[in-house]
Amino acid sequence: MILEIKTEERQKRIREIQHELANRNLDAYLVHSTQSEFASVFYLSNHTCVWETLGVLIPREGDAILLIGPEAEPYAQSRSSIKRIVKMIEYRESAEPDYPGIPVGNFKDLFNEISVGKGIKRLGLGDYAITPLPVYNSIKDALPEDAEIVKADDIISNLRIIKSENEITLLKKAHEITEKVLDEILGKIKPGLTEKEVVGMVLESIYRNGAECEAFPQYVFSGSNTRNAISKTTYKKLERNEIIQINIGAQYSGYTSAVGRPLVIGKMTADMKRNVQFGLEAHRKTYEWIREGANAGGIAKKYLDFFNKNGFGKNYLYGPCHGTGIFEVEKPWMETNSDYQLKENMTFMADTFFSASDYGFRWEDGFRVTKNGVEEFSNKWQTIIEL
Repeated sequence: MILEIKTEERQKRIREIQHELANRNLDAYLVHSTQSEFASVFYLSNHTCVWETLGVLIPREGDAILLIGPEAEPYAQSRSSIKRIVKMIEYRESAEPDYPGIPVGNFKDLFNEISVGKGIKRLGLGDYAITPLPVYNSIKDALPEDAEIVKADDIISNLRIIKSENEITLLKKAHEITEKVLDEILGKIKPGLTEKEVVGMVLESIYRNGAECEAFPQYVFSGSNTRNAISKTTYKKLERNEIIQINIGAQYSGYTSAVGRPLVIGKMTADMKRNVQFGLEAHRKTYEWIREGANAGGIAKKYLDFFNKNGFGKNYLYGPCHGTGIFEVEKPWMETNSDYQLKENMTFMADTFFSASDYGFRWEDGFRVTKNGVEEFSNKWQTIIEL
């Protein structure tokens, strides 16, 4: 079992980005990461931030540069596969300390350096949606008036969509841990516990079973709280014969997992069991349509048609799949307006959400696209769960 992505693989990713810069006539490429949205910098450098933010500046030719806040240099040196590290005030924490006496770099000098004095005329910007104004404004001030900032998120996202053998190994390990956690929790959950107490049990099990951390805020909802497709747990106590939604996921060496299961402590009503069983059928049906070369939009339309033809159109919210990897939710989504072909080693979550009037539930599992179908990362407890 590999414990992390090796430096050579990360360096290969940087070279592939540089090849695309040449194709697009871009002089350099800049990505951004935060503590919560850490994927791009981690993907290229193995480094993640705490409090401060991060960037990676990639010239069309030459070595990439890791951009960090003023406090994080020893930490960055201990983790980063990118050896050139520059401290910059733009990447400080949001309380905006001045750091008098700490020498910092600036974009003007960096752009001059990586262009060998020629200047940056076209800068590709990844992570456009999360690049903050202090960084963006400093970039604009450092560039010539006739320079162009080009939105280019797809350069890195297109790389991340197709997973390497090592990435797939880490995703499988993360799901393996999560299934162990699910087994343990189903043996311990009982009426009277609060949603938050169950989350505490989940977190203890995640760490004890070898994960580096949780992959996302863990979901344990009960009763009417399950109507929320996205929410946070509460102090509500679990009750017998009400639906409970568990969505748990471990992170292993930077790669994530998620397993979602609806359950009841006691017995489901006939109507609830019918709905939960249909949700599972829709979940499993999705796998039948997936293989290399299949059109993502076509799969999403078949999924929606399956709801409608079985009389559950009003219970459809979204679906059926979204990408997964470093984050539990990544590009691309499979939606009815999607227009791309599936490729081998794309990885997704089959995410089947069913919305009823007074409750909801989700079946969720990870998988890899193969030439002829899927390789499932998790499939335990894909049944009616009555404890």
